[in-house]
Amino acid sequence: MAYIRKTIDEYQLLCNYGYGWECILTEETKKDITERKREYIENAPQYPYRVIKKRVRNRTQKDIIKRV
Repeated sequence: MAYIRKTIDEYQLLCNYGYGWECILTEETKKDITERKREYIENAPQYPYRVIKKRVRNRTQKDIIKRV
């Protein structure tokens, strides 16, 4: 029987607008998040940005049915 991961990796783009770090958006791949970060830096270079990797629970159909 193959192993099924219980979590998935999620990359979050954080920005500090002066009131602490806020999560702006999330992507599933590192390539996508670096592209979004580059776009944000081009449009608003005055703010600092950073990317963090989080592990979130993998939502399967069985989990959704169990909660209902």
